[in-house]
Amino acid sequence: MAEMPAFAENVWIVDGPKVCDFGIMFTTRMTIVKLSSGSLWVSSPVSVPFDTLKHICAAGPVKFLVAGTPRHVWRLAGWHALFPEAQLWAARRTLATLQKEPLPLPGTLTELPNPDWANDLDQIAFKGNPLIEEIVFFHKKSGTVVLDDLIQKHPMVKGKPLRNALFRLVGVADPYGGVPADMRLTFTNRNLARKSLEKLLSWDFDKLIIAHGTCIERDAKPFVMRAFRWLTR
Repeated sequence: MAEMPAFAENVWIVDGPKVCDFGIMFTTRMTIVKLSSGSLWVSSPVSVPFDTLKHICAAGPVKFLVAGTPRHVWRLAGWHALFPEAQLWAARRTLATLQKEPLPLPGTLTELPNPDWANDLDQIAFKGNPLIEEIVFFHKKSGTVVLDDLIQKHPMVKGKPLRNALFRLVGVADPYGGVPADMRLTFTNRNLARKSLEKLLSWDFDKLIIAHGTCIERDAKPFVMRAFRWLTR
């Protein structure tokens, strides 16, 4: 299914339209996980064509709509209109939270996974940053980490020299990618951040899904370690 490519067993990724943030165009991506219950868990949902939506609905009932970063909360509203029975979960609200309208959130994502998806997904709150406390997820069966803004890996685009130069400058250009330089500066408590990184690296993962840029299909743990070298020096 080209409209809903499989990334791992019971894990799919779907690319969405580009969005503008701080005057910069970013690619978008959502992750869909089929839980052992048979229902679907959707992270950072994006706008999709009707045919893709049909593929998603055929995979199972959409039960959870999740925004693991404050920057993606606004993306829940459109999908909640499509799936009003789904539960909406979002990261802790901060000054960086993007939310256009009130949402019926039953709670806030924390360090502990929701019991409804704990058999399939583990999670951590990546702490140390007062603006973006991102929730990072781990799909246990496939060894896949799912994150949104913490790490980016943007391919160079022909005919876009300024864009390419900017992504190189902030350290998120392909092939290495990394944590954006401006985000690194907002980690005011690096001891807490290092504890979060230690938990992340304790997971037995080999794949990495990121929302902005190219995903890593193998050897993802060394890639993540390299992305956080600035934190462990």
